[in-house]
Amino acid sequence: MKKIIASIILMMVCLMYAHSQTTLSFCTFVNATNQECVFDNTKFITSPDSTHAKLFLMLRGNEVFGTTHLIYKIYAIDRFEKEVFLFEVGQEVESIWMNAWQPVVFNTPSKYMVKVFRDPTHLIVSRGFEFFNN
Repeated sequence: MKKIIASIILMMVCLMYAHSQTTLSFCTFVNATNQECVFDNTKFITSPDSTHAKLFLMLRGNEVFGTTHLIYKIYAIDRFEKEVFLFEVGQEVESIWMNAWQPVVFNTPSKYMVKVFRDPTHLIVSRGFEFFNN
């Protein structure tokens, strides 16, 4: 009986934690009116002659950010699957916001990892995506 109760409590804690997480989406465009992410995906195809592509990095949370500055750290994933730091982009936000988006230009084709921080040491969320060259 103790195992069942412990399992139920553990599931409830996990659900509460998963429910409060911030998500990171990669969008080709963000509709500012209804804050809709257009074409949310992790794989994008660029034209053969394209050397750069712009994506919108959209954060959605169930809680307020609690900060006035977000830091997006961009990493390339090399052929050995290692993260190589490329650059970072800062964004001024309102501490009561629950959603934000930031346009970023990437070199193509490549695999990337984006890590979003509340301050230099507090990671909010991370997610990877890839640009293919057709």
